Amino acid sequence: MVMVSSKSRGGEVRCLLLSLLLLAAGEARSSQVHYSVPEEAKHGTFVGRIAQDLGLELAELVPRLFRVASKGRGDLLEVNLQNGILFVNSRIDREELCGRSAECSIHLEVIVDRPLQVFHVAVEVKDINDNPPVFPVTVKTIRFHESRLLDSRFPLEGAFDADVGVNALLSYKLSSSEFFFLDIQTNDELSQSLSLVLRKSLDREETAEINLLLVATDRGKPELTGTVQLLIKVLDVNDNEPTFDQSVYKVQLLENIANGSLVIKLNSSDADEGSNSEIVYSFSGDVSPNIKTTFKIDPSSGEIRTKGQLDYEEVKSYEIQVIAYDNGTPPMSGHCKISVKLVDINDNTPEVSITSLSHPIREDAPLGTVIALITVSDRDSGANGQVTCTLNPHDFFKLVSTFKNYYSLVLDSALDRENLANYEVVVTARDGGSPSLSTTASVSVEVSDVNDNAPAFAQPEYTVFVKENNPPGCHIFTVSARDADAQENALVSYSLVERRVGERALSSYVSVHAESGKVYALQPLDHEELELLQFQVSARDAGVPPLGSNVTLQVFVLDENDNAPALLPPGQGGGAGALSQRVARSVGAGHVVAKVRAVDADSGYNAWLSYELQPAAGGARSPFRVGLYTGEISTTRALDEADAPRQRLLVLVKDHGEPALTATATVLLSLEDSGQAPKASSRASTGAAGAEAALVDVNVYLIIAICAVSSLLVLTLLLYAALRCSAPPSEGACGPGKPTLVCSSAVGSWSYSQQRRQRVCSGEGPPKADLMAFSPCLPPGPISGDREEQLDVKVDLPAKTRFMRTKHCGLEMEFSWAIGQEYRRLLLSLLFLSTWKAESGQVRYSVPEEAKHGTFVGRIAQDLGLELAELVPRLFRVASKGRGDLLEVNLQNGILFVNSRIDREELCGRSAECSIHLEVIVDRPLQVFHVEVEVKDINDNPPVFPGTQKNLFMAESRPLDSRFPLEGASDADIGANALLTYTLSPSEYFSLEKPSYEERVKRLGLVLRKPLDREEAPEIFLVLTASDGGKPELTGTVQLLVKVLDANDNAPVFDRALYEVKLQENVPNGTLVIKLNASDLDEGLNGNITYSFSTDILPNVKSKFYIDPITGEIMVKGYIDFEESKSYEILVEGIDKGQPPLSGHCTVMVEVGDTNDNVPVMEFKSLSLPVREDAPVGTVIALISVSDLDSSVNGQVTCTLSPSVPFRLVSTFKNYYSLVLDSALDRESVANYEVGVTARDGGSPSLSATASVSVEVSDVNDNAPAFAQPKYTVFVKENNPPGCHIFTVSARDADAQENALVSYSLVERRVGERALSSYVSVHAESGKVYALQPLDHEELELLQFQVSARDAGVPPLGSNVTLQVFVLDENDNAPALLLPGPGGGAGALSQLVARSVSAGHVVAKVRAVDADSGYNAWLSYELQPAAGGARSPFRVGLYTGEISTTRALDEADAPRQRLLVLVKDHGEPALTATATVLLSLEDSGQAPKASSRASTGAAGAEAALVDVNVYLIIAICAVSSLLVLTLLLYAALRCSAPPSEGACGPGKPTLVCSSAVGSWSYSQQRRQRVCSGEGPPKADLMAFSPSVPDSGDREDQQPATEDSLSKVSL
Repeated sequence: MVMVSSKSRGGEVRCLLLSLLLLAAGEARSSQVHYSVPEEAKHGTFVGRIAQDLGLELAELVPRLFRVASKGRGDLLEVNLQNGILFVNSRIDREELCGRSAECSIHLEVIVDRPLQVFHVAVEVKDINDNPPVFPVTVKTIRFHESRLLDSRFPLEGAFDADVGVNALLSYKLSSSEFFFLDIQTNDELSQSLSLVLRKSLDREETAEINLLLVATDRGKPELTGTVQLLIKVLDVNDNEPTFDQSVYKVQLLENIANGSLVIKLNSSDADEGSNSEIVYSFSGDVSPNIKTTFKIDPSSGEIRTKGQLDYEEVKSYEIQVIAYDNGTPPMSGHCKISVKLVDINDNTPEVSITSLSHPIREDAPLGTVIALITVSDRDSGANGQVTCTLNPHDFFKLVSTFKNYYSLVLDSALDRENLANYEVVVTARDGGSPSLSTTASVSVEVSDVNDNAPAFAQPEYTVFVKENNPPGCHIFTVSARDADAQENALVSYSLVERRVGERALSSYVSVHAESGKVYALQPLDHEELELLQFQVSARDAGVPPLGSNVTLQVFVLDENDNAPALLPPGQGGGAGALSQRVARSVGAGHVVAKVRAVDADSGYNAWLSYELQPAAGGARSPFRVGLYTGEISTTRALDEADAPRQRLLVLVKDHGEPALTATATVLLSLEDSGQAPKASSRASTGAAGAEAALVDVNVYLIIAICAVSSLLVLTLLLYAALRCSAPPSEGACGPGKPTLVCSSAVGSWSYSQQRRQRVCSGEGPPKADLMAFSPCLPPGPISGDREEQLDVKVDLPAKTRFMRTKHCGLEMEFSWAIGQEYRRLLLSLLFLSTWKAESGQVRYSVPEEAKHGTFVGRIAQDLGLELAELVPRLFRVASKGRGDLLEVNLQNGILFVNSRIDREELCGRSAECSIHLEVIVDRPLQVFHVEVEVKDINDNPPVFPGTQKNLFMAESRPLDSRFPLEGASDADIGANALLTYTLSPSEYFSLEKPSYEERVKRLGLVLRKPLDREEAPEIFLVLTASDGGKPELTGTVQLLVKVLDANDNAPVFDRALYEVKLQENVPNGTLVIKLNASDLDEGLNGNITYSFSTDILPNVKSKFYIDPITGEIMVKGYIDFEESKSYEILVEGIDKGQPPLSGHCTVMVEVGDTNDNVPVMEFKSLSLPVREDAPVGTVIALISVSDLDSSVNGQVTCTLSPSVPFRLVSTFKNYYSLVLDSALDRESVANYEVGVTARDGGSPSLSATASVSVEVSDVNDNAPAFAQPKYTVFVKENNPPGCHIFTVSARDADAQENALVSYSLVERRVGERALSSYVSVHAESGKVYALQPLDHEELELLQFQVSARDAGVPPLGSNVTLQVFVLDENDNAPALLLPGPGGGAGALSQLVARSVSAGHVVAKVRAVDADSGYNAWLSYELQPAAGGARSPFRVGLYTGEISTTRALDEADAPRQRLLVLVKDHGEPALTATATVLLSLEDSGQAPKASSRASTGAAGAEAALVDVNVYLIIAICAVSSLLVLTLLLYAALRCSAPPSEGACGPGKPTLVCSSAVGSWSYSQQRRQRVCSGEGPPKADLMAFSPSVPDSGDREDQQPATEDSLSKVSL
């Protein structure tokens, strides 16, 4: 943009502005004013005459927009614009504004305009004593243990005063107290440490609470005070142990009570307070494991509940030792014992043990045979353990009691294995409890077999059907016999019962497999030779002696079609097996002339024959036919002379087997006239006819029989279907089932089985449905229930393998009851005798435990009444249930002796009675004796303590007479051997409290007789001895180690009371601040110190620091910021783990060092935005304030400006800058400036911040609209519609907003006699040019005018552009014919033509013109064909219009020829005109001379026109060649050119040919395109401008016709 003012004048203005700016800056710097005002001043309090002090007149305050701004201070101060006085506007609180800072000021910015001036005013706020000292809390509770030592200290949190200086100096005073005084330690002028110091020992019983008042007073005027009430609570010492109501509790429990049942609820009391009186209950550490698994104790309530199963049979009583601990430190304990006795209930079912002696038992065993010995037991006691036994079922067996809880199972009746092979005998044992319990035991008595049953077949006879021609060795049937016996007695073998079949042995026909019973056919069977084969099969078992039975098999051999039909030999007159017959030609239709006879050796359906006449060889129809089943040959029509005299007939004879077999019969018939037949033949024929008639009758009867059988078949099928609908489902493929009726052929042959529940199968596969077997030899009769399960017989018709399945059935046992009764009475007598002897044979012995091997016990054989000689033969044996081989019997002398070590304690435990029960058993006969051996106790077990050493822990503070229970020793012996006495080794500190025999409820324990002192005796060793009452006396000892525990009487002490630490800000989390160390003179937990922050510590300290409770390391856990807090005071406590805990205190002062960690902060205050582009140099753009939270050099900030901007920074005050204009602006060059300001502090390394301000330049109208080019060329087709858009002009204005708003208008002028505005118009906003009326190329080829563009600025600026509008021609004019020459009439061309002219002679010429131009005016001529279709002897030149002859004229041509010539231009669409040419043909002599001369003249003119057309054709060809060359060049350029840029945008030139003839135009390579309007560019025309030089600046132009074009046409 060009400035309006000259450079010289601009320089003067710039110097003037700089001078004013410097003057203003100097005044601003020198106008720093200071005031002071006390805080809490009232509204309107005078501060200062600010206008006067700044040198401003009162009258100019309002016009110069006087204003005051205070950053972040709100409206605390205000200026009265009437008098220029600064006054207090709202409440000023120094503590709220500046906190604890020593200096506090309010910074004001005073700004006036015209010219711009900035003043800085500082108002100091003075502190007054308006804040009293404040403690963190109004009431503080302090807890002191009554055992705390004198001079113990407890730190106190001091008060806080929000004021500064002398107003914040505090002094403290404590109310009088005989127990405490206040200790004050001064760290610096403002830091003090307060502590309470104990001066007199505390006694909780005398003084439980102490109330003190701490007063803090500041030094302000007037004095202000703050108070806190100190409530000191004296804590109790744990000096009382828990005490139970009783030392021994006795409880009775039913066994098997539910889990969780309450046993007892204990109650113990403690005279102490708080946690010292909170009691926790637990089992003693010496309690046995089974008590812990059976009972549980609630540690809080003292409830003892069951958690396991209580069983009287396992343990009858429990002794539970319980300890009650308090929560004091060290904890004190009390003890008690709970004696739990269990009450037996009937909760054990009897147990049954069965010992089998005779298993299995033979079915012929005698009555009284002992089957098994049964032992019963019940773990309950009393009536609950008394057991009785019963037996079920009791038909065959019974129980005999032989001894207490011993029974024998004996046979009570005869057995039959075939009726029942196994007995499940259930023995029920029931106790005498209420309700009683019972248990059952099952003994399986297996009956062994005796061979008393012969094998039995399911039925006495089987019928088997086998097809003939079976393969040798095929399986035809399987027999199966069942033997009711078992094992080898039931092992059946099969054999044939040999006999003769005809002349051959049965074994040559069939054989039977000995094990499986399969019957095999050894050779093929022939139905024609043997229809039925009947034989017997024998079955024998393997018992001793063996038993057997027989079964009969009837094997029916079924016929198969294995014989072809056989022709009967022919009668007289036949030769060579052929049947010859003479037939008279006079016989009528249906006359029987011959008969073929044949027979079939098969039977049934396979023998049923049918006859069929084979057709003649030549395909001629025979006059004869044959009867289907009769074989009679008869005539089908009357014979005539055309029939051959000898007829040879072939008759096919076929049976109905599967597959069918055939035979062929030849019949020779001789046809003779009636008179030639001899009489003999007539007689023979008569005889034959009689025989044939008889045979016909037989066939008729056969057909009637077949029909009857078929009807019966249908009826049977219906009956069978009805039976099947009501029958139960089939049991299998070959299982028992209802009989099935099956027809074997459609003719009617059938068979039916009798109702005997038999089924026939053809083999291993499914049953055949085409055959049913019947047994005619078995009479029908009722079938017994035992026979309902019959054999499944399967017959395999194709002679495959056969098999038979059988099912077992029960056999009745033969038994002689007379003999059975005698045996039964004998066995019962023997059993009773054995039982009496067994019950009277109870023997008792005794033996001491630990007796050596071989020790004599008793003469058991003699005492039982047995002879020594019979001990071995009678299998003398001794059994002891669960006792192993402790005792044994010498079979040589019958003495019972000790075999292995006997330990009474292992056998019976603590039970008073201990015996070994022996069962003595002898056989032949069976006898059972019971012997009991009592085991006597000896003193072989010394007293045993739970451990060899026991550690006891006692606090040195335990009072005298304190008891500590001890677990006594145990002795596995019983009686006097288990009575124990205790003694303790001498000790000055402890005595032994031991129970007496009468007072066994009192526990064994240690009693403290002298106070303990850990420093004198930290450990005490004692020995406790237990002695039993046996002979000799045995003893056991346990060593008691008493460890004296320390009392917590020393508080932790730090190395120093105050630690000072310097810490840089921004240190990472986890940085170590300091590691504290405190020491405690106590031991163990009392000397174990835990570190923590004081409860009075400020929240910001807890958020910034973390202390490790174990190591005492203080570490950083938050962000340490110097700007947030410059120091931290951390109060730390060291607390030991004693009870009660004691604590020590210290203070850690952390001074935070500043680091350069805050980047400068900038704030922009925009005063003049946007800036006009004609603004003078020195104009203030914005005010900038900078700040840095760091201190000292780190907070000193300097500002710089980004280079290459027309601005600079001017410092107006500390940390205040002005951004001013430094050079002239041009918005068209740069419309917006991004000015970067960098603020950098003085730290090392320095930090910087960059801020950007966007300075927008406002526009001034200093640019006129400009077109892209001075002239545009537009091509418009003529005959355009009125108002069509032909072009769009566009001008660009570099200015903005309304200065760039362009409007368009026409520069008016006259075009011919009419105004320009009547032709075109332009839209004022869009610049679109419209044609107001249709343009006519013939009237106006070029329309040139100007369009003006004006902006909306003030003043407006404008420019013009020239438009050249070329009107393009369109084909809107048809060809016009020139007027014909003289002699023509009515617009037709008349011409005389001599008949003598030769071919090619021009006889006339049609002339026409076209008002269009170019291609639209190029005309062609065409001769229309004649109306009648006759070929005309004339033709017309395509482009010349000359009419010439095509041949020589002759007499046949009509004398008058009328030619129609069509004249057509080349426009789109083409327009035409029609010329009529009348030719008169005359002879040469008739032609007048005048006409000849006229013709000669016309010919000369036409010859000249022809020359012109020839040149035109040559030019067109040249142009066409150039067109082809140009197209090739264009294609090459297009291959290497980039793609087109748009429909009307810049692009490569395009060569277009407008016609195949060769008219063309071409544009120069100037990257210009011409559009005719808003539509796409036309592809049928390209323009070039040879007069316009090529230029590179024109490549980027307006999209729509931006270049000037001119047109060249050839």
